[in-house]
Amino acid sequence: MMTIAITLHLLGTVVWVGGMFFAHMALRPVANSLLEPGQRLPLLHGVLSRFFLWVWVAIASLLGSGYWIFISVLHGKAPLYIHLMQGIGLVMVGIFSFIYFGPFRRMGAALRAGELAPAGKQMAVIRRLIGTNLILGLIATLLGGLKLF
Repeated sequence: MMTIAITLHLLGTVVWVGGMFFAHMALRPVANSLLEPGQRLPLLHGVLSRFFLWVWVAIASLLGSGYWIFISVLHGKAPLYIHLMQGIGLVMVGIFSFIYFGPFRRMGAALRAGELAPAGKQMAVIRRLIGTNLILGLIATLLGGLKLF
């Protein structure tokens, strides 16, 4: 069971952090350089719509597997790096939830109304927050990689 839990935890990390890295470091810069806002913003919203569904799955996988390991294997007694990973993960979930229920929804509403400037402002907020979550996710990944079970 421990192997399954670690595998689910790693897969959740790869999907979420890897997806943020791709979106932030590759997709968005190229879309910005090649597409006008009328094409770029709907594209980015569509990509994020699909990615965010997978982020919810990744969150469920990370929290479920992480807390299963914490409670069943470690019996609630974990080294500092695990508490740090847990804290960072919960902050990341909070930031993602804010993105999803705030700027992302407002961006979609603006796009449906044909209002590109407000959609662009929301995308700028999303970009900054995804960048923050990416840094946090990389730190949490490094903590886990340096102190594997």
